[in-house]
Amino acid sequence: MIPMNANEADYERFCVFGQDALFTNMRIDRDTLHEELYAYDLRDACDGDPCELKSIVMVNHWGTVIVKNPIENADKGIPMNFNDYNYLGDGMTISEFVQSAPEISPSISL
Repeated sequence: MIPMNANEADYERFCVFGQDALFTNMRIDRDTLHEELYAYDLRDACDGDPCELKSIVMVNHWGTVIVKNPIENADKGIPMNFNDYNYLGDGMTISEFVQSAPEISPSISL
């Protein structure tokens, strides 16, 4: 599947590991992402729920999250359970997300 331009995807407000995020079920082309944002993929556990956050997921892609702060160790993969994420219900564009961003803080370590 060809990754989608980050500025053309539809997003839902999301929370992952306590961080505000945007979620899409599409693969996002990292080269089209705003320079102050970070994209991570979520892996499907084949039960309809994400089981891992990783820099890039090639198999069992569940979706992509866009966050304002880097998540350390995402290159190795971070196990997830249902307490680690939540839909916040509203749609939001990348530009709205960037404008709503408070000052970028240090990376989040898990």
